Amino acid sequence: MKNNNSLYLSCFLFISIFLFSWWSHPSLIPKTSPDSGLYLNLASDFHHHASKERPFIFPLLIRYCMKLTEHNWEETFSIIQISFHTLISICLFFLFQEFQVKKYMAFILTFFIGFNPSLIYYSTYLLADHLLAVLTTLSWIFTIRFSKNFHKRKKIYIDLIFIGIFSGLAIVTKPIAILAIFPIVLSIILTNGISYKMVRYIIVLFIINFSFHLLWEKYKEYNNPALKFELIDHTEFSINMIAIRAGLIDYGQGTPLYDHLVERNLLETAKKFNIQLSYTMDTDPDFREFYNSLSWSIKNDKKFAIKIIQNAPIKLFVAAISNWHAFFTKRCFSPGDGSFPYMPEIIRYIYNVSYELLYRPLLAILLLSSFIILWKKKFLILLYSTSGLILYASLTIAILTPHGGEFPRYRVWVEYIMFFCALFPIGIFMEFYSRKLYTLVGKLILKS
Repeated sequence: MKNNNSLYLSCFLFISIFLFSWWSHPSLIPKTSPDSGLYLNLASDFHHHASKERPFIFPLLIRYCMKLTEHNWEETFSIIQISFHTLISICLFFLFQEFQVKKYMAFILTFFIGFNPSLIYYSTYLLADHLLAVLTTLSWIFTIRFSKNFHKRKKIYIDLIFIGIFSGLAIVTKPIAILAIFPIVLSIILTNGISYKMVRYIIVLFIINFSFHLLWEKYKEYNNPALKFELIDHTEFSINMIAIRAGLIDYGQGTPLYDHLVERNLLETAKKFNIQLSYTMDTDPDFREFYNSLSWSIKNDKKFAIKIIQNAPIKLFVAAISNWHAFFTKRCFSPGDGSFPYMPEIIRYIYNVSYELLYRPLLAILLLSSFIILWKKKFLILLYSTSGLILYASLTIAILTPHGGEFPRYRVWVEYIMFFCALFPIGIFMEFYSRKLYTLVGKLILKS
């Protein structure tokens, strides 16, 4: 009966979250940005030059949608992405119950994840960020399953294979995930200890994980040697923009970017930039105007990036990491014009404000509270895997993102994991006080 109740609740969650997500973007025509064009080009031709920086999994999904329904592939794409979002929410519903959150409380908390405006917003966007979030979350879920079953020797081989597959697919969705396997492996070791058997498992996991990336790179190199993978190709843009924001322009003398600024009388403007610490690290309007005035090729000057790394690596790192806390303080995107037709304005206002408060100031507070509770309850695999992936994602995004204004998009990568962790203490506290209330009411009834 208990299993049936969970099944009924999960079915209700699936229908509700799916329809609500659809309601947020009724046309189902995915939103686009300049990056979307590169994915579309790659979906049509994997030999396209965009493959140098854009891996193949997300374009493959687009191509599949085009083959499945040629004339309505955009709607098919949105339905598939919304389905991914809904299924991950259902997985988290059952995961809550694995960690002492009762099913009805897990049901309520899952609604908060399923109705998350940022996740819904990007589920109907022609960008790889949401798919990366889905794959990373699945890898995280199987990491937890693997550790929980490790000493029981129950299904651990299947879990291990799925960890490797989903984390490997994440790399060929967005390259920023290339080292995400390390916090996963570290969480497994910290939870279960190190042994000869564990070493064998980890070797297998690394082989599965990195095989996707290596095969994709070999495929590209075979078809076009000029597309050979170089890590600097994925980072020069961020290095250059962070260096300019931090006033490090003089370290790049003699490069095309530096000479371009001299020619356009922009050098003195660039020298005046200096990162100012703040709670949200909002982008300087003058820098935004300066940024928009530069062409894409100039922004990606590899020689300038190399000079900055050679001459001012510490200053560059300090400037980049100054953004880190804003990863947890930026508010989310909310579905915009055309979303939720006929929704009363008061409901829309409550919906938007509730999540704005959840993000700021509550998100960082709830995450810290959750880590403390997980430590005290000895839910170590959940603590280590969650904190490890959030730390890895937040640091890499802070270091490799030109300014904090893009955090709400890139944060989607670990949004499911963060919200599960942030809502966990709410579930525990509500369970505790509901038991207290139930006991108190029972005593009052007996006295009367």
